[in-house]
Parts: sequence; C-alpha cells; structure tokens
Amino acid sequence: MIENIDNIRKELHDYVEVKLDLLKLHTAEHLSRLLSYGAITVITGYLLFLILLFISFAAGFFLGSVLHSNEAGFLCVAGFYFLILIGFLGFRKQIVERPVIKAVVKFLFPKFNDDENK
Repeated sequence: MIENIDNIRKELHDYVEVKLDLLKLHTAEHLSRLLSYGAITVITGYLLFLILLFISFAAGFFLGSVLHSNEAGFLCVAGFYFLILIGFLGFRKQIVERPVIKAVVKFLFPKFNDDENK
C-alpha cells in the first residue's frame, strides 16, 4: 500500500514537473515570437520612414519647380500629409484598433484561431 502511494506521489511529481517545463517552453516560444515581430516592425517602420522622407523631399522639390516656388511645393506636400492625417483620425478604429485587437488575440490564443478556420 505504501509503495502504491509512493509511486502515485512520484508520478504526480513527474507530471507537475513536465507541465511546468511545457509552460516554460510555451512562454519562451511566445516571447521569442513577440520579440521577433517587434524587431521586424521597428526595422520595417524605420526603412519605410526613410523612404517616405526622401519621396517627400523629391515631391516637394518637383512641385516647387512646377509652381516656381519651393515653399509652395513643400506646402502642397504638407497639405497632402494633413489630409491623410484627417482621414486617419476619422477612420482610426477601422484602420488601427480592430486589426490590432485581432492580431493580439490571434497571437495570444492561436488554438482558438485554428478552431475558427475549421
């Protein structure tokens, strides 16, 4: 009888140890994914910012040559960005909030996402 209790206790201990190791592995996987997504996002954002900056300078100088005034060319580029800002603020829930919420849920609960696709 005591042997059976010792075996059950040992098996329970092993089971809990395996579950903790599994939890650690899942945590490491999620953390590494999160860090890699973050690094990719930062690098991509930085490169897109540089591209947009140089395209904006080119557009400003081009419009300046067409309008015979660099100030007017850059003012047109700034006005364009202002219109984009107004549109973004008007549609921020559809553009940012909903996709971010869906991405976070998909990232944190991948099993539920797989169940929905079936």
